[in-house]
Amino acid sequence: MSAPVRHLILDNEAASTLLSTVRHDRKRAEVMVSVMAANGRCVVPTAVRCEARWSRTDRLAAGANRLVPDDDLLDRRGADRNVELQQAVPSASLVDASVAVAVERLPDAEVVEILTSDPEDLRKLADHLDGRVDVRQM
Repeated sequence: MSAPVRHLILDNEAASTLLSTVRHDRKRAEVMVSVMAANGRCVVPTAVRCEARWSRTDRLAAGANRLVPDDDLLDRRGADRNVELQQAVPSASLVDASVAVAVERLPDAEVVEILTSDPEDLRKLADHLDGRVDVRQM
């Protein structure tokens, strides 16, 4: 029996931590373990990348770019869904709702894990999404 398809979406601190250049960074190691454990896609929403100041053109981001190659773009449809989710969970930020939108866009997901340092609003948003969402605090 094969393992369930498990996708990973990074929230802001996970993305920022992945960009860390600190030699022995426990949090970065934790993010790396999560990335390696995902047997599906690893995604970072563009709103998260902006908040984390992750430029895909920066040479120091080369390792992060290889590990998490996919962006979830905030297009018109995604922006409309983002607004709907923020209305459903008023305490959720643009970035939180962008993470939730990215969850909905992943095909064939049996499990979607969100790696975050602030799980409260993401757990509330997950209640408005279909499928299994694991919000994991780092």
